[in-house]
Amino acid sequence: MPQELIYFGITTAITIAIGIISYFLKRTIDRSDKLEESVQELKESQFTLSDKYATKAEVAEIKAAMQKLSDNIDYIKEHTTKNEDFIRVMTRLESKIDNYCNR
Repeated sequence: MPQELIYFGITTAITIAIGIISYFLKRTIDRSDKLEESVQELKESQFTLSDKYATKAEVAEIKAAMQKLSDNIDYIKEHTTKNEDFIRVMTRLESKIDNYCNR
């Protein structure tokens, strides 16, 4: 009887130890799975963030393009005739032609 009691105590202790080890092992694996999911979400959000924000090189390229456009607009303003000026000159020219033809 004492042997059976010792045997029962040892098997019960081993079962409890295995249960405790299993609990902590499962908890560790669950944490690892959650961390892997978080890392995957961060990787996915990184791609969407890279679409929303520009890098320094992209910003510099955009600034250079904006400066080129601004320079082109200034060139167009200096070297083209405004619509009102064109109409005024054409009206004068037409009136001169009419006066010349009516003589």
